[in-house]
Amino acid sequence: MARRNLALPVLGAGLLFIVAARLALPAAPPLYDGVVPITPYLWLDPPPGEPGGATGATADIPVRSGKSPLVAVATPELEPQAQIFGPPGGLTVPPGARTIKVAIQPVPGEGVATDGHVDGNVYRIAVTDENGTALTAPASARVSVVLRATDPARAEATIARLSAGSWQPLKTSSSGFGGSFISVVTEFGDFAVIVPGPGPSTAATAGPTASDAASVVASGLSAASSGGSALSNAPIPPGDTSGPPVWLAPVLVVLVLLLALAAYRGATRRRRRRYQGHPIRRR
Repeated sequence: MARRNLALPVLGAGLLFIVAARLALPAAPPLYDGVVPITPYLWLDPPPGEPGGATGATADIPVRSGKSPLVAVATPELEPQAQIFGPPGGLTVPPGARTIKVAIQPVPGEGVATDGHVDGNVYRIAVTDENGTALTAPASARVSVVLRATDPARAEATIARLSAGSWQPLKTSSSGFGGSFISVVTEFGDFAVIVPGPGPSTAATAGPTASDAASVVASGLSAASSGGSALSNAPIPPGDTSGPPVWLAPVLVVLVLLLALAAYRGATRRRRRRYQGHPIRRR
């Protein structure tokens, strides 16, 4: 009988303890994961309102046993704007060459694109030996150039190589990330991303396009992703009343302790009364 009388207070005390613990340890702020941040495109000669500061990259790669090793050089942005990849043995190296010198540099744009306009920077990619002899690659080696478009949401574009003052399109495919595109090359020089339509200077008064809208959406996703940690650490505004009062958790803890103490005393009294009505038998 005493155990039954004790069960209800203990159960109530346990429930109050759970509520107090839940209020004392509120839920953690949400984590903004799952969206890959895309940094803004950096221009060599930025249009109004766009960031500048585009830089290049260089590398000296030793020749091994007369053959080129793995070649992988990229500009230093978080999402590189220009890259070159070559598998081992992919470059044709002159006899006696000891070093492969790779340079990727943004340069002022020139030339005419017949099927669109240059999107972003022109990148000059030079691959030579230590004597300045230009290296080439057979098509079967699949040495590749990767360039990033200014719009991270762009799904279609063409990489072109400048030849005799005009941009010659190359077979191009999307790399699948951040508006980057890839082409297999056999020789090097000036490369750029070509997109359909007139350039920004002639389209400035035409109003926003679907590409512009997509860029805004992508920028918003990037801001949400990169700002996730800042949002989770932001202080609660003074007028925010979404959380429980600070004093509520300690008060509930005290109530739990008082209920537990009352249940213990009640059980002790009932036990004493039962023993008083049944004297102890001695043998």
